[in-house]
Amino acid sequence: MKLALLAALLAAAPAGAQSQRYQIDTQTPEGLLLQIAGSESDDAKKIQLYEEFLQKYPNHAGKPYALNQVVPLWLKTKALDKVIAGARDLLAAEPDNAPAAYNALQACEEKNDAACIVEWANATIAAAKKKIESKEPEDETEAETWKAEVDFAKQVITRAEYSFYAAALKSGDPQAILLLAQGLEKANPKSQYMTQTAGRGFIALIQMKDMKRALEYAENAAAQGFANEDMLVFAADTHLSSTKNFDKAAEYASALVQMLPSRPAPDGMDAASWEKKKKDTLARGYWIAGIAFGAREKWPECEKILAEGLPAIQAGSAANDLLPGAYFYLGLANYNLAGKGPKRDRARLAAARKHWTACARMKSPFQSRAAQNLQGLAAGK
Repeated sequence: MKLALLAALLAAAPAGAQSQRYQIDTQTPEGLLLQIAGSESDDAKKIQLYEEFLQKYPNHAGKPYALNQVVPLWLKTKALDKVIAGARDLLAAEPDNAPAAYNALQACEEKNDAACIVEWANATIAAAKKKIESKEPEDETEAETWKAEVDFAKQVITRAEYSFYAAALKSGDPQAILLLAQGLEKANPKSQYMTQTAGRGFIALIQMKDMKRALEYAENAAAQGFANEDMLVFAADTHLSSTKNFDKAAEYASALVQMLPSRPAPDGMDAASWEKKKKDTLARGYWIAGIAFGAREKWPECEKILAEGLPAIQAGSAANDLLPGAYFYLGLANYNLAGKGPKRDRARLAAARKHWTACARMKSPFQSRAAQNLQGLAAGK
């Protein structure tokens, strides 16, 4: 569901409908005050009257009713701390009051407070789930109200999950971004906003220069299915060059080349920039996978992925850096797959010669080894 449509539906939802279940007794001073407040058309005077009620009768049974009426007005007038305090009191009395929690979440967004957003996004989701799980009333009129409240609860869960992402996208504070990303993961790791929010959390760790946690974060995201291209290439590259865990390097690089071609552009990135990044990242993924399989002497896998990825590697902006290794290991894979003895596969040997020749023409750490291998082939070895 697009956010604009969701916002429209939430605006039309019966926020505070639970408060209508309270019956005002106008024969009492407090009931009369509530009636006067409810009939007042001026928002400022209405707020003043409800605040008067809450101050005079803090323990009255009508307190939740009054709060349900005044909290949206506080939000409208940017009395944000009052909104949050009022929502907290409401949830203590009505744990399934998702509209109240959502009002507090909006106040947190206005305050641009990451910890507050995490708290109240979670509170909104928890209250909404309680409403969804509640029993439908037998009374027909109450049942209609309940259905509207359940519909609102289903919608507001998605909106609360979006709040984690929107705040992470907006923030420039790495600690706040990470807090929001971890908050959404705890709330719902399968959220439609998880991959993009986690991507922001990962970049935050890189900005903090915490590479150990960045690797752990990327691997956790891969295990749960919300890793993006930055996380996968980072994990693959780290295991190839630092930990020398070639199996993991191949695993993450292979996952990258499978995922990336169909991946849409992230929010905020234009199509041309995304295509360039995708092309270069894909080239890197193919290269890492091929080198890692080669290091483990898994020649069929090495040859297959490098042959498949060679056009991408050749087209990438880092072609001069990546091609020597790709050519060298393509030659090595074909040489080993050719077999031994008089029945060696001549086509494989020809492929090995072709790739080593290409490698030997490029200045790189692989150049001399490729030349030596060509001499060996010429000698019939």
